[in-house]
Amino acid sequence: MDLLLILTYTAICFGIFKFFKIPLNKWTVPTAVLGGIVLIGSLLLLMNYNHPYSERAQMVTVTLPIIPEVEGVVVEVTPHANQKLKKGDFLFRIDPTAYEAKFEALKGEIETARQNVEMLKARLASENADIAQAKAVRDLALKDANRYQNGSKDKMKSPFTDQEVVRAQQNYLAAQAQWRSVLSKRDETAAQLNAMINGENAAVYRIKSKLKEAEYFLARTVVYAPSDGYATQLLLKPGMFVRPLPLRPVMVFVPEQKNSVFAVFRQNSALRLTAGDEAEVVFNGLPGSVVKGKVKQILPVVASSSYQAQGHLQGLSLDPKLDGIYAEIELNNMADMKNLPAGTMGQVAIYSDYFKHVSIIRKILLRMTSWMHYLYIDH
Repeated sequence: MDLLLILTYTAICFGIFKFFKIPLNKWTVPTAVLGGIVLIGSLLLLMNYNHPYSERAQMVTVTLPIIPEVEGVVVEVTPHANQKLKKGDFLFRIDPTAYEAKFEALKGEIETARQNVEMLKARLASENADIAQAKAVRDLALKDANRYQNGSKDKMKSPFTDQEVVRAQQNYLAAQAQWRSVLSKRDETAAQLNAMINGENAAVYRIKSKLKEAEYFLARTVVYAPSDGYATQLLLKPGMFVRPLPLRPVMVFVPEQKNSVFAVFRQNSALRLTAGDEAEVVFNGLPGSVVKGKVKQILPVVASSSYQAQGHLQGLSLDPKLDGIYAEIELNNMADMKNLPAGTMGQVAIYSDYFKHVSIIRKILLRMTSWMHYLYIDH
């Protein structure tokens, strides 16, 4: 573009010199040269500042790490790598044998717990009968003890010996203890039977909760697509052992999304980066094409300014060239990009509302850059 401007200016000067028959001397030629330097330099400086350009732009794609919730040996993997999948489509299956066995065992425990509840009911009825019997025995022993006690008040006329009186009192105390023992057992059985959660026996409820957990983990032996998208770089194979480790995903899933382009601009352009401004993007993979869009947002933080508490001191990034200001570009037409892979690199120009008349220079430069993508010498 610089060369184009210089050649255009040279042609204009040549025409002026010829048309007006201006002589070539030590005053006219340097004046024309200096005028060109000032004019072209001013245009380029105005364009650079007011219409920022970035050669570091990329179509950003968010991926989902697929982490199994259970461990086991993989027995089946989807054959549809890099093909569009619907939400809920099969991805891979883990051997469910151990989880099925646990699930069936808990189902058996529930039946056992229900039978135990019925046994508790029967035992409670039996213990209530035992209480009634023990109470009758206790009451009879109390009457005998009172009769012996009353009959022995007059020692001279008492028909009972002291030994018989003591024996009657001991029989009553033994019957009283037996009644209390049976009553305690009845209360214990009633407590077990009356321990209810949500209207269900606590023991049965606890095993049902374990059964739900086992059913949940059994269902998680089959992993499905979390959304519409595709699984890429499918390295998972049957026979591999997997386990739920957050830092070791077993598969990468790319959800269907509206791809955004992020570009990083030099910090000098901070005052000319505004959400809503017109933008144009060219991609290395689309030579000769320009995709229009607009600035969706300007990220409010520079990446290198992020610090976390660590065991060593932090330094400052003093060179603004090392990390710039990030802008998200929303493209108007994605149809031209359907053949581009996610993550494609490109270049971006943003056209601010300042000095709009010089934006044509930036647009021409951007289109020249796009056509230059046809040319490369590495082979």
